[in-house]
Amino acid sequence: MRPLVRSTTRPGSSRTKILLVRQPVRSVRQSDEPDGRGLRLAVGVTATVGLLGGLWLMGFLGFRLGFAPAVRVPELMGGLGDGLATGTIMMISIPRVIIRAGMAEPGWLMAGFVLIAVAAAGISAVGPRTPGGPRPSAAAVTFSRAGAIGAAINTFLLIWWTGSGLRNGKVDDLPFEPQHTAMWVDNLRTVAGLDVLAVIAAAVWVVLVLRLAIPVWLRVMAATASFFALGVVMVAMAMSNAAAAQIEAPRSLVFLGDGSLGAALLLGFTPHHAATLRIDGGAAVVELHDRSMVMTVIGRQSIVGRLEEAAQRQRREREAAPRQRPEIGEDP
Repeated sequence: MRPLVRSTTRPGSSRTKILLVRQPVRSVRQSDEPDGRGLRLAVGVTATVGLLGGLWLMGFLGFRLGFAPAVRVPELMGGLGDGLATGTIMMISIPRVIIRAGMAEPGWLMAGFVLIAVAAAGISAVGPRTPGGPRPSAAAVTFSRAGAIGAAINTFLLIWWTGSGLRNGKVDDLPFEPQHTAMWVDNLRTVAGLDVLAVIAAAVWVVLVLRLAIPVWLRVMAATASFFALGVVMVAMAMSNAAAAQIEAPRSLVFLGDGSLGAALLLGFTPHHAATLRIDGGAAVVELHDRSMVMTVIGRQSIVGRLEEAAQRQRREREAAPRQRPEIGEDP
């Protein structure tokens, strides 16, 4: 520690006296420093538990509200671990559904990237607020108010997208005719990818709103609207992405114990029944059976694979059928 030096001079004296005041020096050992490992461990455990809980919730909601109605059995239930498994599949398939959505709807893909880019640029331009610091400049206040207006517009657009017929018209139930499988799957994948972009945009705008230099009442209103939009688009994303992931997941292909010769695809279980998908007479039929029925597993296949196989078989049968000669008087 540097000593404190004070110089004093007596009146009428040419001699200068120097007074030295020394402070004791304390030696700081490594053991005396605060240990942050406990705090870092607590943060890591909390983040891990929150991530797993969020994945489970998204998977559970997506299975019950998205996949189950899509296969015409809203009562379909999953096990306790199925929510986490579905959420994990959704996370893995996110890059793929975004790419497919961009290939199908490049205009909507660019619109989603614009919303994300504007909010990201705003976050980088707005510095963190310092309590008790100097008042923000007039330019910062103007930019913050523009950011609040942009957050309101973003909230309106996201809510509109979630409830619009443009989106909901593409999310349909399992088609009865297998030849419509390709359109059904493409539409579902497109909506799933665009919903992911909507969630990312909503999350980035929430971060931006919390950093804006705006009055408290305005920040509360903007943050409430932004969080509401984030919750809505997250549920919509879970529904579409869970359905898109589950229809491509391998399932048990079984022979039923009721004496039927055709194979059926096991979809899942309700509280009292087992749900299966069977192709009967060129139509995709979902049937409910007693849970105690004996089933013989003969392989694995996805819902999309089962429907596409039936569509290809019907196409080959139509091509192989002999063309009838036109009657006299009819157009060939």
